[in-house]
Amino acid sequence: MLISLYDYVPICVNLVTVKLTYESTHMNPAKQTVTSKDVAKLAGVSQSTVSRVFVPGSSVSEKTKQKVFEAAKALNYRPNAFARSLTTNESKLIGLVFPDADYPIHMKTLQLISSELQKQGYSAVLIPWQVDDEDNHSIPNIFQYRVDGVIAASATFNKSLYEECEEFNIPIVQYARVVEGTKSSYVISDNYEAGQQAAQLLHESGVKNAVYLTGEVPTFTNDERQSGFSSEFEDLTGKTPRIIEASYDYASSLDKVRAMLADKNRPEAVFCATDNLAMAVMDIARIECGIRIPQDLKVIGFDNIPQTEWLSYQLTTFRQDFRRLARECVKIIVDQINNKNSSLVKMMVPVKLIERSTTKA
Repeated sequence: MLISLYDYVPICVNLVTVKLTYESTHMNPAKQTVTSKDVAKLAGVSQSTVSRVFVPGSSVSEKTKQKVFEAAKALNYRPNAFARSLTTNESKLIGLVFPDADYPIHMKTLQLISSELQKQGYSAVLIPWQVDDEDNHSIPNIFQYRVDGVIAASATFNKSLYEECEEFNIPIVQYARVVEGTKSSYVISDNYEAGQQAAQLLHESGVKNAVYLTGEVPTFTNDERQSGFSSEFEDLTGKTPRIIEASYDYASSLDKVRAMLADKNRPEAVFCATDNLAMAVMDIARIECGIRIPQDLKVIGFDNIPQTEWLSYQLTTFRQDFRRLARECVKIIVDQINNKNSSLVKMMVPVKLIERSTTKA
């Protein structure tokens, strides 16, 4: 279950939004709220047994569970998660700190993490993080929900979030991102290796003049990718690839792309930090400059978003194993919630090069 702060707490299950309803005798006097006491009476068990049945991992026999579930169904009973959290001192909520979900990969990631959390008996509270949120307005939203842990996937915020999590003794795991100088576990793709693979592919095609096209906001993961590419390309060709800053956004990057392609020292190949950037390069090259791809210019992206498979692009790119990233990240956060003394985990997951027509002559 994914609880989002975008629209004042809608609940998303498999990307289907439903309204959170609250039944109360004050709101609807004609309809009385069913309590655990009512379920206990019908099932012939104690009220505390009913409470334990709805706590994952509690020691209750299957026969007793079945009796309680049947009674709960007959009475249309729904356990009060908030009341249970006060009793167990666990909210079963995990805060997800993510950038706005405009980029296709972000929405897919949210779905995967939410699904993995559900398997472990947790729900996700989505806290959108704006890139320009220098005053950390999102941080109070995280803690007002009494979250048991935090999964952070934005590389642009400062260390305040980590410091406050440490102060409140709340475990935090970084997903596919690393904010340097923080004491927290992380699960990321092997970006350095991805950069090396991109350099090797271009070298095999005879490329001597290459550019790494990146965004204006520095991140650890992007720096690793850039470093792997630059180091490997220089080792293989004796040439140092140029680094050009544009924007991670398609529309905002167009002017920088135009300038790069109009330069007398126009590159033979461009490795882009994102697929959005790569598609911007392809569009300007073919539509405005008459540059043939891949004959005159080879292009590599990163992320393997759905558009890269379109016939109009067929972009060579890298696919991150988001399913494994989500699974490992949830495994770590649950372990750290249950074991406060668990060691920090630093895990890198391999990426896969998807070669399409933008690099094949």
